[in-house]
Amino acid sequence: MFKVICIYVLIFSFPSELFAKLFRNNEIKFHCVGRKYENVSMAAYYPKYNYEIDNEEDIKDDNGQTLQTLQDYLDDRADFVTLAMDKKLKLPYGTPVCIPELNEHFGHKIRFEIRDSGSDLDNMGFHRVDVCVRSEIDSYDKYVNRKVTLIIEEY
Repeated sequence: MFKVICIYVLIFSFPSELFAKLFRNNEIKFHCVGRKYENVSMAAYYPKYNYEIDNEEDIKDDNGQTLQTLQDYLDDRADFVTLAMDKKLKLPYGTPVCIPELNEHFGHKIRFEIRDSGSDLDNMGFHRVDVCVRSEIDSYDKYVNRKVTLIIEEY
């Protein structure tokens, strides 16, 4: 009963024009502020757990922290998703990023942070971004292997 009352108050306490701004075609619109880069090639990578070899480099980011995957974020097991970009851009560790296409796909704003790099990203500039996913199987999904808009958010 309490949930019904809360929903009723929530729905009927907002003016209809506010709902019109928030919801268009039953979708929530997210606003991202920052430097915008379009037609960025996004690809997926995943932590390579190899229990036979003690090599933590494949599961750690540039500062030695554990990689945070998109799936863990969506399951509320991570506070952000690790992104990898060209190290030569000299973006600060933890720079927040918005990817509107993924926000729309998953129905809420996803917190991405640039915390990793890789030799395959050298000299790619803002033309390529890699998103950390849970497994090799997840890395084949088309929603993480596509052209996207990248917005480097302001702190």
